[in-house]
Amino acid sequence: MTANPFVILYVEDNEYIRESFAELLATPERLIVGVADGAAARAALQAQTVNLLLTDVNLPDGSGLDVARDALRQNPGLPVIVCSGHDLREAVRSLGPTAHALRKPVDLDELEALVERLAQ
Repeated sequence: MTANPFVILYVEDNEYIRESFAELLATPERLIVGVADGAAARAALQAQTVNLLLTDVNLPDGSGLDVARDALRQNPGLPVIVCSGHDLREAVRSLGPTAHALRKPVDLDELEALVERLAQ
């Protein structure tokens, strides 16, 4: 892990999913900051150092892709994971080399492996 704690900003409007994934992703080295929409994500990005952005694409106040673009303007090297039930590989590729697409339903082992790799 590069930072202690390694801060993951997780943007998901479904409270059950957000809390469940936060619990699964949390480790003694990771701090999971869960928010429900793009506005809260942008506020969190301004308020603290974030080491990884994990966002759903469909948010109540816009797109997770827009949140990712804003985050990457602020920190071009930020690792980003965008989750969607649709194939967004091309859209995510346009965000740059630190962005990754993850297809829903998310395979938890695949998510964990990706987070571990990005946390190096």
